[in-house]
Amino acid sequence: MIFKKLFKGTDLDFDISVDKAEYKPGDTVRGLITLRTKMSSGARQLKLIAEGRESTTIKVEQSTNSSSSGSSTHTYREVNNFFFDDLSQILQRSVSVNAIEDGTLEILPQTKEIPVEFTLPSENELYSSYKGKNANITYTLKATMDIAKKLDVNKEEIFAVNNPNNNKVKDMSSSGDNSSTPEYEKILSSPSPLVGEELDNSTDKESYAARFERLFGKKTNSSTENRTRSFTFHGTGVSFDLGTLLPKGREKYLKENSEARIELLNQRNNKNMAFSPGQTLRGNVIALALQSSEEENKKNVRGIKIILRGIEYAYAQGYQRESTVEKYENKIEISGNTEKDNSNNNSVIPFEFQIPSNINQSYTGRYSEYFWGLEAKINIAWSSDIIARTIIEIV
Repeated sequence: MIFKKLFKGTDLDFDISVDKAEYKPGDTVRGLITLRTKMSSGARQLKLIAEGRESTTIKVEQSTNSSSSGSSTHTYREVNNFFFDDLSQILQRSVSVNAIEDGTLEILPQTKEIPVEFTLPSENELYSSYKGKNANITYTLKATMDIAKKLDVNKEEIFAVNNPNNNKVKDMSSSGDNSSTPEYEKILSSPSPLVGEELDNSTDKESYAARFERLFGKKTNSSTENRTRSFTFHGTGVSFDLGTLLPKGREKYLKENSEARIELLNQRNNKNMAFSPGQTLRGNVIALALQSSEEENKKNVRGIKIILRGIEYAYAQGYQRESTVEKYENKIEISGNTEKDNSNNNSVIPFEFQIPSNINQSYTGRYSEYFWGLEAKINIAWSSDIIARTIIEIV
């Protein structure tokens, strides 16, 4: 569809298309830019950028002041540009222009079809596309005509990336990614992380550092495997290790439960094995509390439910959100399906669970993550349910 913006003295419009809707790491993306203008117009810069962004957005209801019951909604954001490719030279050498003495360009009347081609990085640098509740991973090819003294003319085309090894993407924050370089900031200005009112740093409000420690605990120097993340919040000078932040979502899900555990037969030889959509999980629920006779088990155990949850954890400027995005359930019949572990007399309940197709993949980004929780809930008559949980990777 042709995108068209009209400005006083400017009739320039253009369209962008790419040859496929979805790509894999290492693929070559081929596109076409169609530019049309019947009038000359001045431009300060022609930009063409391909990028991949992880972004988080969290809306928070906050009181307007301490003496009033009124409230307003504040929106907080974080952006991680983990992939960036400056293709501006393609436009600069293809569009017919005249150089003006003041350093600007005169875009001449023309109709041009400009081919675009670039190669995506390898699989350890690109996340799969994702659209969630508070987190998104998006890829765009964006062209901008920076029109002097007028609004820019922009057009972007969104395309998807599917990475079969999505859970093995390395953290680009500690490997010289383009999002922290001065050249990146000069070419493409990132949107303000805070939308709406600015954060009130007055003394009668809880400080950012205090709010962070209240939510996530004091800063530590420990880090997770190969993931050291730090950031500075809007000139406050407060630096935190995000490597200790994101695991909070998984830790919260894996509450200690000494009465039962899940043993996946697929993972006996490799605890870090990843699963695929459509694959069948096979395992046992080891119920430590069911150490009575078989007849008594049949009488007390009403049933067992296997639950697979896709959980999104997002962080933005001192606030966090944990959301169950996907949920799948399967009830298991208990009668005649309970075994005994002769070594310790625990009850062993076998189960199978087929992972649905077309579901989200696991990933751990700089400001968000998506993980899968597998839960077994044993319904005991006249007593609280016994719950066992584990985390699996789906790629």
